[in-house]
Parts: sequence; structure tokens; C-alpha cells
Amino acid sequence: MEGNFRKILVYVTIFLTVAIIAILAIMLKQVFSSQSVPQNPADQAYIVAKALTTKNPKDADGWFRLAKAEADMGRTGDAVSHFKKAIELKPAAPMLHYTLGLVLEDSGKEEEAIKEYQNELRVTEGKNELALYELGRIANKRKQFTQAVAYLQQALVRMAGGADAHYELGKAYVGLGKDDLAMKEFNETLRYIPDHTDAQIAIQQLQMKKVGATGTTGTNGKTTTTTVPNKK
Repeated sequence: MEGNFRKILVYVTIFLTVAIIAILAIMLKQVFSSQSVPQNPADQAYIVAKALTTKNPKDADGWFRLAKAEADMGRTGDAVSHFKKAIELKPAAPMLHYTLGLVLEDSGKEEEAIKEYQNELRVTEGKNELALYELGRIANKRKQFTQAVAYLQQALVRMAGGADAHYELGKAYVGLGKDDLAMKEFNETLRYIPDHTDAQIAIQQLQMKKVGATGTTGTNGKTTTTTVPNKK
């Protein structure tokens, strides 16, 4: 009788143990399934950066990483605020002003972006070629071609292989009427990116302009020089 009781007690213990394990498994599954797991790199970067800034609110790099993640997520207002927080904590750090400038320009705040690119040059003693390129590109867009040439030439000192910088410099030379220099820059663009469509089009336009200035193309495909008679 006592032996049967012991067997029943063992079976009950085993049953209860299995039941407890099963209940725990169900509870863990519910906990993990209810949490939102980040699915893309921007969300993951945001969570990591958020943890860094929570752990150390004076970590400028953490705020910088948080702002970049927020910019990638389209949270522009938060990104700008946190870039400024990083700059406040580490005002002389490179790339902070430059990256803030990109976000501001992307949100349509071009004047503020220009100030940030210029601030980047101030803290890096003019040695951030990316900021120089952006300023040259904006100057081109505003038809400030002399200024654009100055910025882009400085940028190319530090990134001679920058195809887009060569292209923008070519555009600036076109704006100044220096077609030969422009052609050289567009060809440099193709040297680094052979299928750069805009540079190819720019070269064709310069060639057509040159043909138009010197003569007309005949039916045989050859260029014939035309002379305009002097008026008396």
C-alpha cells in the first residue's frame, strides 16, 4: 500500500513539473511575441543609440548616432534637435555640422544648411572636402559660378577622384563661359565614372555649341565653315 502511494506521488510530481514547464513556455512565448522586434537597420540603430544616450546623456557620439538613425527614419525634427545636442556636447567634433547640414538641406532649409557646412569648415580648418563640395554645388545652383569654382577646386585638392565634384566644376566653368576648362572637367568625370550620363550630355552640348559657333554641318556629315558678310 505504501509502495503504491509513493508511485502515485512520483507520477503527480512529474505531471506537475511538466505542467509548470509548459505554462512557463507559453508565458515566455507571449512575452516575446508581444514585443516589437526591430526589422530594419534604422530601427535597430535607433534602439542601440537610444540605450547609449540613456546610459550616458553626455555621450556626444550617442546623440550623433541617435540623430542619424532618426534622420533615416524620417524623424527630421528629432534628428535636428539631437544633432544640435551632440554639437553642444562636442562643438569641435568633425562631421557633426556637415551631417546636420545634409538633413537641413534635405528638409528644404538651404540657408541653414549652408551655415552648417560653413561651420564644418570652421571646426575642421577647411579640411572637409564633403562640405566644400556641397557648398560648391549649392553655389552652382544659385548661379554663383565664381564662388562655386573656388569651393570645388578646394574640394578636389582633397578628393581628386571625386567624379561629381569634377562635374559640378565643369558646370561652373560653363556658367563662366570657360568652355575649354568645362570640357576638361567633364572628361575627368567620365574618367572616374564612364557612364556618368549628365557629363556625357554636357560634353555633347559643348560640342554642338562649338560646331554652331564655327560652322554648320552639311549633308555629308562634315562641318563647313560659314562666313557672315560685313554690313556696310
